[in-house]
Amino acid sequence: MILHGGVHKTATSHIQSILQRNSGRLRRHGVHYVHHRDTRRDFTYPTQLNGYEKLGLGYRTKMPDELLARKARLFFDGIGAGPGERIILSDENMPGHSGHCVRLGQLYGRRDTLLPIFAAHVPYPVREVHLALRNYADFFASVFVEFLRSASGENLIGEGQMKRAVLSGLPSWTGFVDLVLSCFPLADLTIWRFEDFHALSGRVIGNLCGPDVDAATLAAPKRKRGRPSASHRAVREILLQIEREGGEAALARRVEIQDAYPRGPTYPGYDPWSGAERAHLARIYERDLAEIAMRKRVTLLCP
Repeated sequence: MILHGGVHKTATSHIQSILQRNSGRLRRHGVHYVHHRDTRRDFTYPTQLNGYEKLGLGYRTKMPDELLARKARLFFDGIGAGPGERIILSDENMPGHSGHCVRLGQLYGRRDTLLPIFAAHVPYPVREVHLALRNYADFFASVFVEFLRSASGENLIGEGQMKRAVLSGLPSWTGFVDLVLSCFPLADLTIWRFEDFHALSGRVIGNLCGPDVDAATLAAPKRKRGRPSASHRAVREILLQIEREGGEAALARRVEIQDAYPRGPTYPGYDPWSGAERAHLARIYERDLAEIAMRKRVTLLCP
C-alpha cells in the first residue's frame, strides 16, 4: 500500500490527474490507483466523521466505529488488487482540512485524532508514504484563500486572526512528520519541498508508481487541473466587502471578485506577510526541513 498525502496546495491535483489519466495502463502493470474522489468519499470522509464524533463536534451525520469498519472493508475490497500488487491512495485531506489550519494557525489542528483513525482502517501494510511540504508563509496564504472559497459567513476567520495565530504559535512540520511516522510504523517516508516540485516531478511520479513503470512515458493530463491561488487584489476586495456588507453577502460574490482580478502579471498572488514576517517563517522552515531530513525512515528529495 502506497499513500500520497498531499499536503494541501502542493500540486497534489496535478499528481492525481497524471495518475488518473494513466490508471488503465498502471493497472496492467499491477499498480492500482484509486481515484482521489472515490478515496475521499468512501474512505477519508467516513474516517473523519468518526473522528469528529470522538471529538464531540456534534455533526449531524454519525459514523460509529462499527459502521466505519464496514465501510472501510467495502472500500478496500472494491479495489480488486491481487497479491503483491501496488495500491496507491492519494488524498490531501488525510490529516484534515484547510480550515483546520486557518482557524488555529496550526498545521492540521485535528490531525492527532483524524490521522490515527485513517491509518487504523487501512487493512494492508503501508510501506511508503509520500508528502510534499511547503514553506509556512506560502502554505498559510494559500490555505487561507482555499478557506475563503468554501467558508460561510458564520464561521469566517479574518486575515489578522489567522496571522496572529500563525505567528504566536509558530507552525512546524516536524510534529506533523513525526505523527505520520508513528501512524505508519512500517513505512518509509519520502518528502520533497513544493518549491522543488518542478525539478522533481518525474521522480515524484516514478516513486509513487514503483520500479515497474517508466514515469517518463506516462501520458500528460488532457487538461490543466487545479485552481490557482487568488490574487492579492482579489482577496483584499473580498475582505473589504466583508467589512462593508457582512460575511454572507461578500462571500456570495467571491467568484465574481476573483474573476475580476485574476492572478497573473497584473495582479500578483495573495501575500499577507510583511518582509520581516516572511523571512522569519522562511528561516523556521529551512531549520525544520533540515531536522526532518535527519529522521530515520525519511528521505528528502533534492533536485
